[in-house]
Amino acid sequence: MGLMEFFDKLAEPEDEKLMGVFKKLYGPFVQIALIYPSFRRENLPLTFFLFIFTFSVFLYHYYLLSMSIFKSLDNFELASLAFHYWMIFTFTLITLPLLIINRHKMGETHRYLQDNLGEYKSVKIYQEGKPTQYEKNKRLEFIRFLFLPGMVVCLASGLLLIPYIRRFTNPPHYSENGVNLNLPIAAWYPYSTHEGINHGLAVLGQLMTGGNLALTLGTLEVILFRVAQSIIFEYKVLQYGIETVFSRAKKLYWKRNASLAKAHIHFKDPEYQKCVTECFKECVRHHYKIRVVLAGFEYLIKWPGALAYGFGTGVIGLSLVNVLIAKESENYENVVLFLLLSVVESLNMFMLSVIGESITTETKVLRDELYFIEWYKLDITNRRMMLNFQMGVTNPVIVYAGGLVALCMDTFSSIMNTSYSFFNLVNADMGNKDEK
Repeated sequence: MGLMEFFDKLAEPEDEKLMGVFKKLYGPFVQIALIYPSFRRENLPLTFFLFIFTFSVFLYHYYLLSMSIFKSLDNFELASLAFHYWMIFTFTLITLPLLIINRHKMGETHRYLQDNLGEYKSVKIYQEGKPTQYEKNKRLEFIRFLFLPGMVVCLASGLLLIPYIRRFTNPPHYSENGVNLNLPIAAWYPYSTHEGINHGLAVLGQLMTGGNLALTLGTLEVILFRVAQSIIFEYKVLQYGIETVFSRAKKLYWKRNASLAKAHIHFKDPEYQKCVTECFKECVRHHYKIRVVLAGFEYLIKWPGALAYGFGTGVIGLSLVNVLIAKESENYENVVLFLLLSVVESLNMFMLSVIGESITTETKVLRDELYFIEWYKLDITNRRMMLNFQMGVTNPVIVYAGGLVALCMDTFSSIMNTSYSFFNLVNADMGNKDEK
């Protein structure tokens, strides 16, 4: 197989419908961020340029940060700060290849999102009151969601630019091992970066890399939210479908028996029970499609979620230790800096936890909706179908990161409690040393 044939094979899933879904949900950012790069022949030049530019910039600054950590081992605060940015790069450099390798799963999951998942013959269920309101709520929820990544970006920008602007007029300031402390991110370079074109290129490189990281991580968060939001929306519509199963069965009955006068329908009527069977089957098929999309979502979030929780917990712990050290030395700029770092990581983990918790909550509501159905109006066949369906939704869905950590508010609370306990323990230990 030739090289072009290989790229043609990679591009096979990229039909107009799928690319239309990506464009509608994310604009061009999913391709620019290389989360779902296009391998169509007409897009190959741009894709190659993005690959070369992104990974060369990332790897170069990853090397600089690695050297900065090594050169700052005698300064715990400086090494911790460099290590924090190093972990963000590590997360991105692991996550991007994983997403590119599993692009088929990304495509399959989004292919289901091009249309509504439920197919209901008796009524246009997505145009009824409650589902229409759910659709409106989706837009409002997305706007509210953007507030959190927006806050993260603003905080991250402040972390980079405010100290740099404050130090801009300072004289050249290097650590003993050559780390330039006057850059937005204090880093070691193999050449002097305190003045002239070298300084400008170093600052420009850091800002470009930071912007690229923000674009990649922000797009990934939006993708996870969009897919999760679609799953939650479909669960709500399915709950409404179960709630209205008997009213939909009546409408289907009158469609099939238009010649009959619209008299009272007895629930033991065999023809009516057949209509109930059809309506139940629509709900079952709808639930199956939701689970397919949910399986794709769980596959996509498995390792990025695990890395985010693991790295985030480590960063929060390091940041709190540095807050105490900075407080002891009365370096209040670093106190604010490391507190903001912990806030940024806390917000990221909070978003993941809310997404997982929301999915779990909707599956519980679905279970309760089916449990309280008027089962006594069903014949034996429909009761059996309802019981089989009920067995499939009895256990609520819990989304796991890495197959180990549940994405829920309990996990988030546990991490925050552990971090706070660690903070108190270190603070008490420092207090005892001062007394001695």
